[in-house]
Amino acid sequence: MKNALLIPTDFSENAWVATKYAANLAIKFNWDIHVLHVYQKFDRLLATTEFNEAVAKHNEAASIDEMQILENRIKAEFPKLGLTTACIDGNLTETILKVATENNAPFIIMGTKGASGLKGLVFGSNTFEIIQESPIGVIAVPESYQDFKLEKIGMLTNFQATEFDLIDSFIHRTSPAIDLTLMHVLESNKSNDQNTILYWEEKMLKHTGVNSITFRSKQMINRIDVKQPIPYCIEQMILEEGVDLLLLTYTRKSFFASLFSKSLTKSIANELTVPSFFMREYFLHPLRDQ
Repeated sequence: MKNALLIPTDFSENAWVATKYAANLAIKFNWDIHVLHVYQKFDRLLATTEFNEAVAKHNEAASIDEMQILENRIKAEFPKLGLTTACIDGNLTETILKVATENNAPFIIMGTKGASGLKGLVFGSNTFEIIQESPIGVIAVPESYQDFKLEKIGMLTNFQATEFDLIDSFIHRTSPAIDLTLMHVLESNKSNDQNTILYWEEKMLKHTGVNSITFRSKQMINRIDVKQPIPYCIEQMILEEGVDLLLLTYTRKSFFASLFSKSLTKSIANELTVPSFFMREYFLHPLRDQ
């Protein structure tokens, strides 16, 4: 039985962008996809049992109808792709994580919040919770993303041991046949240590077996028109390097720990133009050869 990528959906066009990304990723690595819609049963204390049951049945039926429309749309565009779907009532975060774990999903794929995106779902409090709690990580797909490509991977680096585990967690589920760009955001008035960079590049190349490794850095910009200097620097490096996917993790001692503040995580996910893989350091296996 093939592994299946998990795609939570609210049937919006933004969720469709994430679904298409997941479908292309699944085809590339011979996976299936599982599309999940989570809804809450209608239950009001002041309403009669009959009324609550009637509304609940209506919501369930509407979800099933919407899922059938989406299923037909996926099959029309990806006729050879293995596909399963489900509509489940329950807590959003708990249900998504339960389904992902029980089905050994390689990744959870979610669209990022936009004007017509997953309002209240993606990169709101629930998705931040999923990123924090998901043992397999979350790939967030921007609503503007169009052409699927997965050749050059960018990874934020602060020269921490857990970065080896982060790239391992990704290429072990996909392939080491990629070009890797290490991306470092310098704090103001700091400079790069070339010996550290060369050592890190050589060690990372030997450890991962990827096609090639390059290093890019940018210093944080202190400008009145740049409210979030870290996402701004990251986006500039992504555009200059032609990165297809960004990998992010953090440790509590890292300069990038601030990336997992709720506001900055939302800012990164909503401002970047490429899909981003978020993985909490807690779920990465410690290296044994360090």
